[in-house]
Amino acid sequence: MKTFNQQLMIARLILPSISLTSALVFHQANAQSEVLSADDEKSVFSGNLRIGYLATDMDKNHGNESFAVGGELNYSSASWQGISATGTLYTTQKLFSHDNSSFFGSDGASYTILGQGYLQANFAATEIKVGRFGFDSPHLDMDDVRMVPNTFSGILVSNTAISESTVYLAHLDKWSGVNTEKPEHFTKIVGSKGVNIFGVVYQGFESVTVQSWFYHADELANLIYLEVMVEMTQFTLGVQYAQQTDNRDGKSGIDGDVFGLSACYTWGELTFSSSYNHVWGTVINGFGGGPFFTNSADHTIADVIDQSALAIGVDYTGIANLTIGLLNVAFDKGADELDLLVSYDFGNDMVFDFIYHHMHEDGDMVLALFNVSF
Repeated sequence: MKTFNQQLMIARLILPSISLTSALVFHQANAQSEVLSADDEKSVFSGNLRIGYLATDMDKNHGNESFAVGGELNYSSASWQGISATGTLYTTQKLFSHDNSSFFGSDGASYTILGQGYLQANFAATEIKVGRFGFDSPHLDMDDVRMVPNTFSGILVSNTAISESTVYLAHLDKWSGVNTEKPEHFTKIVGSKGVNIFGVVYQGFESVTVQSWFYHADELANLIYLEVMVEMTQFTLGVQYAQQTDNRDGKSGIDGDVFGLSACYTWGELTFSSSYNHVWGTVINGFGGGPFFTNSADHTIADVIDQSALAIGVDYTGIANLTIGLLNVAFDKGADELDLLVSYDFGNDMVFDFIYHHMHEDGDMVLALFNVSF
C-alpha cells in the first residue's frame, strides 16, 4: 500500500465514471512494472501523519463525534538479488470520541497494528509477495477512507511477461482494517480457506483498458468482475458487469448480476460525470469499498434485492490547489445520498479533505482528514 492517496479518494467520491476499481488497479499495475525494472539501492523509511474528525447524526436526535491522530510508518529494505522486505505500522489514537467510531477498534479503543510485513521477490517479469500487505482490486481493496486501511495476509504473484498486461494470482486468508469486524486484529476473511483471486489487466488498445477478475471466497461466493474503460481527451466512458454466485451448501444467500455504465466529460475547469447500475438479485461489495460505478461514500447497491442507482456529479478545479465536488446518488430502494467534497493541496505532501454526506432519512455525516506524508 501507498500512503494515503488523496486523488483516489476524490475519484471515488466525485467522479463515479472513473471508478475506484479502475483508479486503484491501474495505478498498481503501473507501479509494479516500475518495481520490476531494477533493484532498489538503499533502504527507505517513509510515513504519513493523519488527523481525522468524524461526526455522525444518524437519527436526527443526537450526534456523535470522534477525533483521532494516527498514521503510518513504513520501512522498505534495499533489494538484494531481487529480494526485499517491507514493514508498515499503522496507528489510530483517540483524542476524544462519543461512540465506537469507525476510526477505532471493535471495542472503541485506540490501537496500533503491524498492517504490512512481507518479503518481496522480483525475478524477470514476476513479483511475489508473502506475508501481510496492501492489495487493491475490484472486490478486495484497502478502502483507505478512515484512519487505518484494510490490509491482507497471504501470497500475491503478479506477472507482466505478456505485453501490455498484468496478471495477478493471489491467495489471501486474513485481513484487518476499516471494513473488518475487528480492525485491530488480523482475522479470517471468510470460511477456513480464504479467498483465491485471478485477475488480468490489459492496456494494449489505444485509450482502452480492459480488466477481468475471478474470486473464489470459500464458504461465501464466487465473484466475477469485468470492466472496459475508454479514456479520450475530454471523455471517459466505462462499462462493467459482475456476476456473483453463492457457493455454500445451503445456497440461500448471494446470487445476482450487476450491469453498469459510466460517462465523464471535462469542460475547462469543470468535470461532469454520470453513472448507472442495475442489480438482478442480490450482490455484495466484497472485501473493501466495492467496485460499482454508483457507489457513494456510504451507500451502495449491495445487499438489496433488484436494486438500481443513478449517480450525477460535478467537480470544479478552477482555484489553484482546490477541488470542490458534488455527487448525488439516487437509489430506487433505500435512502439517496448527496456528497460534498472540498479538498485542498497545500503542497509539500500536505492535503486536507472535507466531506459532507447527506443521507436523507439515514442521517448526516461529516468527515475531515488532514494528511502529511514524509
